[in-house]
Amino acid sequence: MADAWHYSFSDLIGADLWRGLLARGSLRSFHPGRTILRQGEPGGFVYALEHGRVKLLARAEDGARLMLTVRGSGHLIGELAGDESGRRTAGVVTIDRCTAHYLSRPIFDRFIDDHHLRVALEQYQRIKFDQAVHRQVDLAHRPAVRRIARLLYDVVRAAPAGLPDAERIPFTQEELSGSLGMARSTVAEQLGKLRAAGALTPGPQLVVANLERLGELAGL
Repeated sequence: MADAWHYSFSDLIGADLWRGLLARGSLRSFHPGRTILRQGEPGGFVYALEHGRVKLLARAEDGARLMLTVRGSGHLIGELAGDESGRRTAGVVTIDRCTAHYLSRPIFDRFIDDHHLRVALEQYQRIKFDQAVHRQVDLAHRPAVRRIARLLYDVVRAAPAGLPDAERIPFTQEELSGSLGMARSTVAEQLGKLRAAGALTPGPQLVVANLERLGELAGL
């Protein structure tokens, strides 16, 4: 299932249908750090992410914004909320410069039904649900080094094709600390372990040296 978690919706339906879905929407472009969905807001539309990475954030009771996961090109953003009676379960913030196609819920649903993609959509949503459950287990029971390694691994795996510095992690230690709900000293200590194990390059910058090794340390 670990490999399946990296399947995007475009992987499931194929390149031709994915291009057809994009053609039904209106193109939007977002700078890095832009909030494109807010937790608790009503649904009613879906983004089909064409290029770039986004992070999904959930607000905790103490106000902290914990990172749930990272999504890359080929993924749907916001489809779980349904129509305007549904609510966004997480906020979504761009990591890179992103392009996405905006589809109203009726247009999105019509495309899904016209092309008999309801089963594929349900499969995609099950993968997302299984991933969310696994994340909760990680937060509760896995060692800090494994949690950090998994996040860094997912960030690099989701990097858009052709990105010249795809191995660079676009987060500071402070951002990792807040996103994972860890003390900054804990994050610094665990990053030191990842460097010593050869998964990250030496030095202050966060750069992946060996993705396979990082995956092993993430428990994959």
